[in-house]
Amino acid sequence: MSVETFQGQLGQAFTSPDPAIQQTAQEANQYTEMFKQGQLSKDEYQQLMADLATSARINQSMNDMNNLEMLNTAINGLINLASLAG
Repeated sequence: MSVETFQGQLGQAFTSPDPAIQQTAQEANQYTEMFKQGQLSKDEYQQLMADLATSARINQSMNDMNNLEMLNTAINGLINLASLAG
């Protein structure tokens, strides 16, 4: 695959409803352009991109935890309501 192919995939992420995904895609595209223009070394570029990937995983984990917490709260609430019923 080519750089352009991967940048096309980043372009698709720009339209994500999740602002964190949009921002990460924009930063990744910016770093890629800087690397292509020689403004970043290969090592700098790889580290910045690895940091973005780590941040994206952390954000996803936090979203999953928030969703899990809401689900857990709802289930516990339903259990409590059921225990109050006749």
